[in-house]
Amino acid sequence: MSKAAAFIEAEGMVAVFDAVDAMVKATDVTVEGTMRLGGGIVAVALSGDLATVEEATEIGVATARSLTRGKVASVIFASPSVPVAAIAANTAVIDG
Repeated sequence: MSKAAAFIEAEGMVAVFDAVDAMVKATDVTVEGTMRLGGGIVAVALSGDLATVEEATEIGVATARSLTRGKVASVIFASPSVPVAAIAANTAVIDG
C-alpha cells in the first residue's frame, strides 16, 4: 500500500509549528519536514495512510487559520507521483 502525501502552507513559522503540534497530537501522521517558500510562507509535508493524512490536514489547516491573517492552503495526494513523493520525503529539495 502506498502512502498518501499532503502539504499545508501558511504565513509564518508559528502558525505552521502550532499546526504540526496539533496534527501529531491528534493523529498518527508522519511529518516529513518543513519548507520556507519565500515571502514569509512556510509549508509542511505530511505522509501516512490516506484517512490519517486527510484528518491531520483538516486539523492543521484549522489550527494555522486560527493563528494567521494570511492565506492557508493545502493539497492532499492519495497516490502521489514519484516526484511529489520525493519532495514530500525530502523537503530540503524545495526549502528556499
